[in-house]
Amino acid sequence: MGSRPDLTMSPSEVAAFLEDPNFGVLTTLDREGWPHSAGMWFFLEGGELRMWTYGKSQKALNARRDPRSSLLVEKGEPYQDLRGVLIRGHVRVETDEDAIAAIGSRLYDRYVAPKTGLTSDEGPQVEIRRQATKRVGLVLPMEDVVSWDHSKAL
Repeated sequence: MGSRPDLTMSPSEVAAFLEDPNFGVLTTLDREGWPHSAGMWFFLEGGELRMWTYGKSQKALNARRDPRSSLLVEKGEPYQDLRGVLIRGHVRVETDEDAIAAIGSRLYDRYVAPKTGLTSDEGPQVEIRRQATKRVGLVLPMEDVVSWDHSKAL
C-alpha cells in the first residue's frame, strides 16, 4: 500500500487561491453553540480576511458574543480539480465607519466592478458610505489554515 499524496497547498498557493474573487462560507456560533453559516464576500489583507455585514445580522451578533469563527472557500469540478481553504480564528468586529467603508469599497471593486466596469471611486462611493453606517466589518485572522488541492493527487 503506497503513501497518500500531500494535497496541502503551500502558503503562497493559499494566498493565490484566496486572491480569486470566490465566495466564502462564514461560520459563527449562536448563543447555544450551534453553527450559523452564511455566504460572504471577502478579501485577504495582511494575513486577515475582511468582510462586512449589517450590524444587526445574526453573524455580527454571534461574533460579538463568541469570536470563534471559520471561513470555508472551495471551488472545482470535477472532484479531482477540487481545491479549498478553511480558515479558523477569532473574528474581530470593526465598528469604525471609515474602516467599514474601506472594506465595502474593496469588496465592491473585487466583486462588482469587474461586471459593471465602474470602480467604487467612480460613483458607488456615496452608497458604500451610506451602507457603512448600518454595517460592521468582520476581520478574521488566519490563525489556523487547512488547505487541499486534489489535482496534486494526479
